[in-house]
Amino acid sequence: MKVLLACSPLAGHFNPVLVAARLLKRAGHETAIYSGSLFREKVEAAGIEFFPLPAEVDFDLRDIGAAFPEWKQYTPGPQQLLFTIKNVFANSIPSQFEGLKAVLKQFEADLVIYETGFLGVLPLLLGADGQRPACACLSVSTLPLPREDGAPLGPGLMPAVDAAQREQHQAAAQRMAAVLNNPTREHADQILDKLGAQRLPGTIFESMGLLSDLVLQPCAPSFEFPFLTPPGNQVGFIGCLFPEGSGEVPAQVKQAKKAGKQIILVSQGTVVNNDLGRLVAPVIEAFGEDDDKLILVTTGGKPVGEIPGPISANTVAVPFLNFREVFPYVDVLVALGGYGTVTQALSCGVPMVLAGHGQDKPEIAARIEWTGCGIRLDTDNPTVNQLHHAVDEVLSDPDYRSCAKRLAAEFASLDPAHELPRLLEALVADR
Repeated sequence: MKVLLACSPLAGHFNPVLVAARLLKRAGHETAIYSGSLFREKVEAAGIEFFPLPAEVDFDLRDIGAAFPEWKQYTPGPQQLLFTIKNVFANSIPSQFEGLKAVLKQFEADLVIYETGFLGVLPLLLGADGQRPACACLSVSTLPLPREDGAPLGPGLMPAVDAAQREQHQAAAQRMAAVLNNPTREHADQILDKLGAQRLPGTIFESMGLLSDLVLQPCAPSFEFPFLTPPGNQVGFIGCLFPEGSGEVPAQVKQAKKAGKQIILVSQGTVVNNDLGRLVAPVIEAFGEDDDKLILVTTGGKPVGEIPGPISANTVAVPFLNFREVFPYVDVLVALGGYGTVTQALSCGVPMVLAGHGQDKPEIAARIEWTGCGIRLDTDNPTVNQLHHAVDEVLSDPDYRSCAKRLAAEFASLDPAHELPRLLEALVADR
């Protein structure tokens, strides 16, 4: 079959899309990717056809604040998210959709796979272009479907255990609707109206799942909160989509592990890494004098010299790491909690300490707390003492690693190289 994968110009959204495209290509399917020009080289190096987004929405979002200067006026939270959804995602719908239609004329796909943030597929899903091919949503974060207990997506509320909590969650959903979900939904509906499409059936990101023929969730079922599956919609858990990393494990890591030292991996990701003082510097300050530990830092591409403060003798800092190779050596991950990093760590049985308030970080951290795989620091800027206490607790309490190992076993039972083609081939055959 011919498969077109559509993706926003964001690295965290693109990486799992490229993994999926490679897996489908290896399974014998013809694949192409429609995304930002920033990713052309990687796509074509994988032997996959590439189609660029229209110039007016072909953003370089490695620094969202540079691409959208007004974004920097908002602190992480509902108002910054409101600006991001409207300006970065929703306003791109018309151009992304026109480009998508043009691509589908050149590349007559049997199946379109879109990631959760590619809103340019919404007019196609909502009838603006007549008949459409089969469409699957590849989730790049937590499951984009309504929760069974009525809690809203965003604040990271734990599953309700009684009627009183359900009422609290529903009240939170009403507050979230007033501040974020209703304004963004109305904004998107106005754009869709002009394109001759129907209106959204739910919030913007829930609609991405609700309107799909199949939601592909790259995790194990036990990592998700209880959810509602709409009639006619399927959810397929496919396991972790590990990127094809390159590079060896630093020699110091192997030496430290052989000497019985504990390895602390610190990662702020590839987007929220402009200030390496948020996690990297305080972890070094907290554990830089501990001879029984090695601090392994990845700056997400930033020069190591941008780490504020002195780098201790027991710290190894590099711009990038091959997580698939490194995670088996790691005793605890300290991160801002991007979905890819977290699921990759869990697939290797690594417990973690997560901080971060922006974007989807509270939802991901809530699942880590709920599954017992780590500690959630409900702050964007944890102190040295907070990090020291949390990391020490994860390292000293074996329950955290035991929970992470149980999830790793569940991840291991799901091979995306098998699950992804199987689910998608069945979807296209059914249509």
